[in-house]
This record gives sequence, structure tokens and C-alpha cells, in this order.
Amino acid sequence: MSEDPLELTRIANKRFSELLSDGFRLFVKNWLKIIVPISVFYVISLLLRIVLLANANWNLILLEAIVAPLASVDPSSLTETQLNSMISYILTTWGIDTLNFIIGAVFTTLGLCSVAVYLYKDYNGEKTSLKESIKGAFNSKLIAVILILALLIPLGNFMLAIPAIIIFGFYIFSIYTYQLDDNNRSIKEAKILSKGAFWKIIGTFLVTIIITLIVVMFYQFAIEIMFPVSNSTLISWYDPANFRFELIFLYNLMNNVVSILFEPLFICLLTPLFTHMKARRNLGYNHHQREHSYQRVYQPSTLTQPEYTEKGIFCPFCGQHMDFKLKFCPSCGESIEFLTK
Repeated sequence: MSEDPLELTRIANKRFSELLSDGFRLFVKNWLKIIVPISVFYVISLLLRIVLLANANWNLILLEAIVAPLASVDPSSLTETQLNSMISYILTTWGIDTLNFIIGAVFTTLGLCSVAVYLYKDYNGEKTSLKESIKGAFNSKLIAVILILALLIPLGNFMLAIPAIIIFGFYIFSIYTYQLDDNNRSIKEAKILSKGAFWKIIGTFLVTIIITLIVVMFYQFAIEIMFPVSNSTLISWYDPANFRFELIFLYNLMNNVVSILFEPLFICLLTPLFTHMKARRNLGYNHHQREHSYQRVYQPSTLTQPEYTEKGIFCPFCGQHMDFKLKFCPSCGESIEFLTK
């Protein structure tokens, strides 16, 4: 990110609508480049889900055949065997959905992380390479990001979705911070940057979902007319005696083409928002309200004079080094405007 205060101020003062517009332009500009790594990770997750959950899906099909007729039966007349079948059906469905979600979330996170820094640098006008961005994404700190975004969110999603939304809103910026920050506080930094942007993050996600769902509706309508597949045919593909891996893969791939093509949209819309919040933090905007709430009185006789270096100054309150002069210290939030006068 540029260290020019004027450029930082320009980005920090952008409205949400302007950030979304920047995101759409970023999507159009970089789609051809970033669709490749993102789609590769998606295809890998699809292959794993088919292979790992093949037996579980077949068991679910068998249980469904037993449970479906019970929907019209009086609950008080159900036998113990029938109740056990219903419980097994519910637990199997929950287990398959959870594993599907986790596997998908892991590889979606990997795809987003692999292009996050590339988009961030491109948005800021820096020379960058997608290949270097992908290589840099795979480091030891990636594990923490996967645990939060690809494990806690799917598990939280089955608890009325509220925990998942909270985790998502607070930690989605970690796909950038773990690569951009050299310290071990990248997860905490992501949460700090998300403060004040929680609903904008959720709004960005909803915009992506709405656009994707609208296109998916039209696509599914067309695909069902052109390539109809009956439920009985689909069930026969899962039969272990005649398991049709290639047909299951093509069927799922065909039904998820739109989701794959639009998957880069979210990261493109999120990048300007992340840059916006990072610029505000660098300028000390997050501490502006605190400054108006209470402010220490400047007493020259009791303060240590700022230490000037070849470039930048030190905050007289906490010692934080800044490459250029700001109104507020980005570390402690105290007003240092008097240093610029």
C-alpha cells in the first residue's frame, strides 16, 4: 500500500458504493487470471467429496427409501426400528452436509488466499505476479486461517448460522493479513480491521450471493431442459455395484458451473473494502471517536520530545514509529497533531 498520506486519505474516504464499484472493475480486469487457481481448488474439492462420501451417500439413499413412506404415518404408531431409521437418516444427513461444507470451505479458503495478495497489490497499483502470490500464500500461518474460516464457520453454520456469521465478519480479512503482516498477530489484526466494517463485509457477501443466485436460477432452468437427469438415474450412479464416478463428477460440475465462474467475485469485491479499512487504520481514523471522547492535555514539560529519524517520527506517548506524520497515532490513538505544526 502507498505511504502517501494523500493517497491513503483518498482510499480511506471512499463510500461503500464506490468500493463495490472498484470491486466489480477488479473482477472484470482480473477474472481470466484468477479463475484458474480458484477453479482448480474447486474441482479438487469436488473430486474429494465424491470419493470420500460415496458410501455415505449410498447409505443415505437406502435410509431415505425406508424413511420417506413414514412421513404419512402417525408418529405414535412408529416402531422402535422405524424411529431408529429416522434418527440414522437425520444424523447421516447432518454428517454428510457438515463434511461437504468443511471440504468445500477448506478449498474455497485456499483459492481465496492464493489470489488475495495479488488482487490487493493490483488494486493499489503495485507490480505483482499471480505466481508469486500463490507461492506466498502457502506458509505456516495459513493453518490458523483454515482452522477459523474452513472449520469453525462450517460448524457454526449448523448452530442457527449466527456463530458462523460472526466469525466470518470478524476474521475474513485474515486471508490478507496472514500474508501481509510479518508478525504473529495477523489474526488479531484481521479482527481489528473488521471493526466498523462488519456489516459492510456481510453486505459484500450478500451482494455476491444475490448476483450468483440470480444467474444460477436461469442456468438451472435451462440445464434441466437441455440435460434432464431423473432421480432414479442419479441414484443408480451411486450403487456400489455399478458406481459411475465420471457421471457423478460431470453432473455435479455441470450443475456448479455458474458457482465456479462467479466464485472470484467475492474476493474482488472484498479487496477494496480491506484496502479501505487498512488505510483508515494507518491514518488513525479508528481512534477519531476516542479522541473526541477524551484527550490528554499536551504538557511540553512532562512529555518526551519526539525522536526524528531520517524518515518519520516516534509517538511521544507510546513510542510507535510512523513513516510520515499523522493526526492520530495508529498504535495508541492519541492526538499527535501538535507535532505537525
